[in-house]
Amino acid sequence: MSFVTIGVWWLAVLHHHHGISWGDDFALYLRQARSVFDGNMGQVVSDNRFNVLNAAKPGFSPIAYPWGWPLLLSPFVRMWGLDYDRLKWLEVACLCGFLWVFHSLLQRRCSRWMALGVVAAVGTTTAYLAHTDFLLSEYPYMFAAAFTLWWLDRCRRNGALDLANRRQLVTLGLLAVAVFNIRREGLAIIIAIAATQALDLRGRWSTADLRHAATPLVTFVVGVVGFQLLTPSALAPQYADAGLHQTWHKLGAPFRGAFATQLGLPELRRTWLLLVFALVIAGLVIRLWQAPRLDVPLAVFAIGSLIMVGTIPALADRYLLAITPFALYFVAQALAALPLPRRSGRWLAVAMLGALVVVHAVRLGDTIDHVQRSRRNGAVVDGPEAPYARAAFAAVREHTHMDDVVAFFKVRALTLYTDRRGVQSSELEIIRQRADYFLMRRGNSAGQPDVSTEQGSTMGWTVAWQDTDWVLWKLDPPND
Repeated sequence: MSFVTIGVWWLAVLHHHHGISWGDDFALYLRQARSVFDGNMGQVVSDNRFNVLNAAKPGFSPIAYPWGWPLLLSPFVRMWGLDYDRLKWLEVACLCGFLWVFHSLLQRRCSRWMALGVVAAVGTTTAYLAHTDFLLSEYPYMFAAAFTLWWLDRCRRNGALDLANRRQLVTLGLLAVAVFNIRREGLAIIIAIAATQALDLRGRWSTADLRHAATPLVTFVVGVVGFQLLTPSALAPQYADAGLHQTWHKLGAPFRGAFATQLGLPELRRTWLLLVFALVIAGLVIRLWQAPRLDVPLAVFAIGSLIMVGTIPALADRYLLAITPFALYFVAQALAALPLPRRSGRWLAVAMLGALVVVHAVRLGDTIDHVQRSRRNGAVVDGPEAPYARAAFAAVREHTHMDDVVAFFKVRALTLYTDRRGVQSSELEIIRQRADYFLMRRGNSAGQPDVSTEQGSTMGWTVAWQDTDWVLWKLDPPND
């Protein structure tokens, strides 16, 4: 397993570009991380509340992300600043930590070779390796969740969760608090713990110490309340048109495509992909019948997470990254349970996983070559670290005041780099009503209106600064 972990670390770093892309979730995470040692957490939340409420679509971002990932980032941001090459090592460390702990989980549930095969198949997939190029919360969440499930196993070594000592159960509850405070779908971890406790207490409710058994659940509730008092954020983020109907819709093409990509088989035909889904369900049923005490927590966590992330209207493959490894494990268990001579189904599962690793390895070369060629040429990925973007942010700092409101198509990145509040909208009227300046990317209509010189003059706007890529419009006369 050490060899696999070292290999995944090396492959992940080879997928890293210079800089970071325009998807600006990272910007709010970094501002929150920096606010921990700057002592201005309230100001950061206030600035982002302004950005969100003045956007054309106010639900594009939470007011504040759960503080777990920013707290982990904070000391490294203090040491390294916005050195993305170094900060991305945290993502790699969390991915490798997840794989290590997940392997330990699986070793109790299947053969050594099958456990190693599942972990290697996940760790060599381009989708997982390339995701370490972003500063997002999926891998810290996966690591924390896997570690909590591993600790849950340790607490049950005496045969049942309620037989663990109080210190172990309090630790379990606090680990669940950590998972929940990295990503809100982490609520599934406490549901998994409750389901495990209910299973362990089956037939013993009248004789068990229920107050002791409830320790992790009580600890979770108290911990969440205490964490909220110290670092408030939305306990249940609100999104327009969210609900279970979204999950049902995504179980069609959106989830199928994401699952295939994360398996490293994006070209998988619909028929074969449906077969894979059938194997996931078969593996779930078989394991819940044969070994419910072992696999109920894994199944409840994976299904609960799937339902929760599915309710969000946004179509983002990354929301499934924490679920696909569990799905692959149940596929392997379904193959291992096939009634083949000499119980050779287990070796069929290992062979399938090995073939998957080979397919991934063959494809990695082209991706790595492309990234490394880009790095050797000194290229910076299109985003806020690119020279043309840094010039625009410098102009905003020079030509605007701290209390000016600047319209921009990625407002959280703007605030990170300029300390200006902003408006994010593709609607011209909203920008005219709510902004003092508009930093416009020339020739681009994605996420912003593309205003010509004639249109700007007609509206009374003047050019505060411009270059070949940008125009910084001053909305003059002032908005009514």
